[in-house]
Amino acid sequence: MKQQGSLIKKLRTDRKISQAMLAEGISSRTTLSSFENRKTNLSSQTLFDYLDKMNITVHEFSLLLDSEATDQKRQLVQDFYTRYYDRTLTLDYLTSLEERYFETQNFFYYSLYIQGLLLLNRESFLKNQQAYSKEVELVKQYLFDIETWGRFELNLFSNLLFIFDQETISYYLDHGIKKILRYANDPFYANLLSVVILNGCAFASENKDSYLLNKFLLLSHPLPNTPLYFYLKIHQVLYQEIYSYLQSSQLNKEVLRNSLIVIEQAGYQNHNIDLKNLIYAVTSISI
Repeated sequence: MKQQGSLIKKLRTDRKISQAMLAEGISSRTTLSSFENRKTNLSSQTLFDYLDKMNITVHEFSLLLDSEATDQKRQLVQDFYTRYYDRTLTLDYLTSLEERYFETQNFFYYSLYIQGLLLLNRESFLKNQQAYSKEVELVKQYLFDIETWGRFELNLFSNLLFIFDQETISYYLDHGIKKILRYANDPFYANLLSVVILNGCAFASENKDSYLLNKFLLLSHPLPNTPLYFYLKIHQVLYQEIYSYLQSSQLNKEVLRNSLIVIEQAGYQNHNIDLKNLIYAVTSISI
């Protein structure tokens, strides 16, 4: 609340709006002053009304807050994924996340612990799922209990697709992910949707599951052809070709080569190699 009050004050003074002008028709001037200077609580609707009067969207306000100070959880998420992609995610680090969960009882920390544990031991999990039944059940129950997913739930789901069966994934695509499509033009959700769909396409391709692959591809079709979805769209053609192969055993190498060239020219050289390996694993054909 402290950061919000300070930012509202800055936005107001930058626009040469007095406290009385901003508060008029929304709240008392004293309420605004207390929020800005003494960091008292404020209802969400009052905050939204202040922002609307200054012609600032809630999303813009959120981005400005992030630029002012990155909160502890966001820093932790960044650190977690940096360690994962750099392959420096250790058991000691994961244990520290689990301990923080026990201290706070905040599922956020346990979700990172579970994601790390299962991602690092994916092959072991697939061979002996019973060994991780406690952790898996917690994730499944958590997601099942929440009707409207946010970024946290979407990331958790897309990172751990391999713990769900086909029917469950299909259900969540129809009843959870599709709700987010209404915000497709929002940059915040554009990145999120791209990650979820591409994770899903890769997962379905690895498992040669044409049904799920088609479900994820169908999510990408109504998305606009704008720069927001450039990364997704250059992959869409490739995964569509993999889907066609799974249906007919026919592969258009030229289409795949052109897609890989575009991906490489876009600066994703390492990812290009991963995609070639994926294509070979699915088709036994080198591109």
